[in-house]
Amino acid sequence: MTSATEFKGMAVAPGQQGTFPRRQGVQARARRLGWGLLAPALILLLVMTVLPTIYLVYFAFRHENLLGSGSHFVGFLNFQRVLTDPTVWWDLLSTLQFVVISVSLELGLGLLLALMLNKRLPETNLVTALFILPLGVAPVVSALVFRVLLDPAYGWVDFYLQSWGIIDQPIDFFGDPVWAWVAVIALDVWQWTPFCALILLAGLQGVPAEPKEAAMLDGASNLRLFWHIVLPLLRPFLAIALVLRAIEAFKTFASIFVLTGGGPGNSTEVINLDLYRVALQDFDIGAASALGICFLLVLAVVMQQLLNVLGRNTDILED
Repeated sequence: MTSATEFKGMAVAPGQQGTFPRRQGVQARARRLGWGLLAPALILLLVMTVLPTIYLVYFAFRHENLLGSGSHFVGFLNFQRVLTDPTVWWDLLSTLQFVVISVSLELGLGLLLALMLNKRLPETNLVTALFILPLGVAPVVSALVFRVLLDPAYGWVDFYLQSWGIIDQPIDFFGDPVWAWVAVIALDVWQWTPFCALILLAGLQGVPAEPKEAAMLDGASNLRLFWHIVLPLLRPFLAIALVLRAIEAFKTFASIFVLTGGGPGNSTEVINLDLYRVALQDFDIGAASALGICFLLVLAVVMQQLLNVLGRNTDILED
């Protein structure tokens, strides 16, 4: 074994002198360059996310009315007003109802659509492109089209339903609370089902053929093949589609605002419409900030549970 004294006395090759300090200097310059390149994006992220959050928290504890006089600290009064308002709780329940129903339908229909598109036929690429079209339409435009189609006076939907003898008189989609919800959910399902279908189609195309062929040789039916082999392998993709789509569903505003405006009455009112009315119609910035924080807390709890579902299901591929 070489002693410490012998090690110190070892000669260093001429080309190796100063190698380690030079290498450390290169690494330090690379790190500085990396942070320099990231700095514009980090600054933009700070300006677009952190600063508005600080602004929101600051005004949630103050009386801020754009049309009123003065601005002063009120403590938790804004939160008390929000949490004791029965309209807010009703709209929160409506929001949860909208998310649960629409996302469930989108996942179910998206799975059926993905199973259809998974068949390797010459027409599959064309059909897939046609089904993706709703994703390219802005929510406001989609809502305007649906509003025309569902109009009880000159809409195509009522006209053809009467022509085919399905209904005797036009359906007032925007005057009845139940039919208004049907219109809102139908619009959301039409626009976002292709999104779920694309995620599930990617999962189906990644399912290995060997387990399916072995099950078919053992006499398994198509239903048992799907239930015991395809669906377990597809669960991670279902979880990903569920989380991503639920996040977007909670943010829905433009389509409901244009299609029903929260009506009839406030039957299709959701939290995002509440925020709009309080902030930009009543100009009560303090109450709107408090409502936004409460909604963010509820959303954080719901998203945490969904992320737990995602984590449990994505571990399947690693087991």
